[in-house]
Amino acid sequence: MQSIPNYEQQVYAAVLGKVIGVYMGRPFEGWSKAKIEETWGRIDRYVNEDRQVPLVVSDDDISGTFTFIRALEDSGLYEQTPPAFFGETWLNYLLEGRCILWWGGLGVSTEHTAFLRLKQGIPSPRSGAISTNGQVVAEQIGAQIFIDAFGMVAPGKPELAAKLARRAAAVSHDGEALNAAVVVAGMIAAAFVEKDMAKLLDIGVAQIPAESLIAQVHLDVRQWCREDGDWRQTFTRINERYGYHRYGGNCHVIPNHAIMVMAWAYAGNDFHEAQAIINTAGWDTDCNAGNVGALMGLVVGLDRICEKYDFISPMGGRIILPTAEGTRASTDCLSEASAIARIGRQVMRWPQLPAPKGGAWLHFSQPLAQQGFLSDEQSQDSRGALRLSNPDGEALNAHYSVNPGRVARMALPVYPGTSSGGGYQTVGVSKLYSGMTVHADVACPTPSTAQMRLFITVAATEAQAPPCVIHGPAQPCDGKPRTLEISIPDTALRPVTQLGLEIRSQSPTTGLVRCLAVRFGGTARLNAGTLPVVNRLNVPGWVVDADVIRGAFSDDREAVQHFGKNSGRGLAVTGNRFWRDQSIQARVKVHLADEGGLIARYQGLNRFIALVRRQGHLVIYKRFYGDQILAEMPCDWPLDQVRELRLHCVGNAITAYFDGQPVLQATDDDLRDGAVGLIFSNGLVGFRDIAIESSTQA
Repeated sequence: MQSIPNYEQQVYAAVLGKVIGVYMGRPFEGWSKAKIEETWGRIDRYVNEDRQVPLVVSDDDISGTFTFIRALEDSGLYEQTPPAFFGETWLNYLLEGRCILWWGGLGVSTEHTAFLRLKQGIPSPRSGAISTNGQVVAEQIGAQIFIDAFGMVAPGKPELAAKLARRAAAVSHDGEALNAAVVVAGMIAAAFVEKDMAKLLDIGVAQIPAESLIAQVHLDVRQWCREDGDWRQTFTRINERYGYHRYGGNCHVIPNHAIMVMAWAYAGNDFHEAQAIINTAGWDTDCNAGNVGALMGLVVGLDRICEKYDFISPMGGRIILPTAEGTRASTDCLSEASAIARIGRQVMRWPQLPAPKGGAWLHFSQPLAQQGFLSDEQSQDSRGALRLSNPDGEALNAHYSVNPGRVARMALPVYPGTSSGGGYQTVGVSKLYSGMTVHADVACPTPSTAQMRLFITVAATEAQAPPCVIHGPAQPCDGKPRTLEISIPDTALRPVTQLGLEIRSQSPTTGLVRCLAVRFGGTARLNAGTLPVVNRLNVPGWVVDADVIRGAFSDDREAVQHFGKNSGRGLAVTGNRFWRDQSIQARVKVHLADEGGLIARYQGLNRFIALVRRQGHLVIYKRFYGDQILAEMPCDWPLDQVRELRLHCVGNAITAYFDGQPVLQATDDDLRDGAVGLIFSNGLVGFRDIAIESSTQA
């Protein structure tokens, strides 16, 4: 099959539709239709402010969708990825109890149940099978809510999308939940080339057995839609035959899939109407609106998503995506769409397109793309001073109106903190670190008296204190193309939380700044005697999986900071997938543990390089869905003795240092980038004098 000319843009439209739907439905998730109509009448806008909750939050519908698709790329096998590897992907990216899933407990949350099965050594698809977990648990809604991206990577190939969806969904679900997921993925795949909703519904249901309950749901609901002509009347019929009183568990797939079919059938090719129907209908609103939105984004196209309501300006494409790997904790719709399209081109055997603008971190290469930038409407001196737009996919336009008492600002989150306000924990790392430099290519087509400069914000040391703001040098808005720059100083281990652009003037003026691309590079550097701990087990800017963090014991000859894991491997990591050649050094004391030491090239819980003390040996090993020893040597290192370790990775070469001397060497071609940090397994290990360096580029 020849490539689809506008494939990347269509993926972006689908991702936008997914995220918009989740943000619309999240504030009243679980409400009944009656309660929604009593409160608002009809949901035709974002209502988060009415509920006094944030619009952009961490949510399982988004996190699961954009994380589990990574199985195809991580395996390197793409459409040939074996069923068990989808479960391995869960174990790589999930921090138990802390990210992506609803951790409701065994037999309560289907996804939590499946995760526990995987931990018990039960591989996918047995981890989600009815024979393992029972029919009620296996047929809850989760399979379809995570599935959209598997349709996006198989454009025009609904049968292939169905195959991938069935494998991915079987990690946690079975039975009719699998059928529902397959229908959604098949429709999304078909929608890259077919825009007629009736035909799409036919294609979707053709991917599942005709005798299945989901197929019967489609027959019934579409017939009722034709007979009723009023979605509210059809909803009444759905509720009577397929409602929650008939299908148990916390959130069964059957009722929710039925009203998705209803919304698609009635809305046709109207994105706004589809969102209004599915959100007003209630039940699992964020899940349903997300699935409906992903398909509708493809059906109507990017240029019609906002034809009746501006869905973009309030959220700027922002996504909070917490995983055990951390890099994409603060991301955006275009970045996630680009990652999915890259996978899709591999699946379809299409050539990859050149990276936009030479591989720039932010490139604004699709219309509507703000890549997470929003104008500052919170500060009194900047409210209303800036309007953002991107009509052509060439640049982010910042239209400003400033005077001596009024400043224009826009900012992008690069680290979300530890809570998004959405009911899910947020874990992750920053994109920017001390020692790095950020460059922004800008144009000023309308000269003015204003000056512009980049700035960063750095997390405060005290909980209630304001963040620290650091500015780069100012340049004039004089009509000439400019490259703005900011070098990040030593932040004393506090994470960089935002990157922004500020425009000021000593006289009233208006104008336009076009941000064409943003890049970063340089050497990230961190030095710490110990790490700053908040709320007992959180280290800002680090992904931490520990049961204990405490200071030194009274008899320690060197004061170390102890990290402990009661069972299994624990870790504390910082850095991201933009980090390449790197070095981490620390003084280490193994108090009582199976292993303790340093890790590099960290890409998740099952992908990293480690240097550890283990059973009387110094060992370099690779964790790559299993442990592989790369080099080892006997080592006289008694418990409670502090020694210096250093792990150095350049290209495919790995060198281990012990007390300042190179002692082990190895090579590896699988892991060439990632975070660095500390590792401690089945016990307690002390660390101090941590020094980190890494090259970075994007």
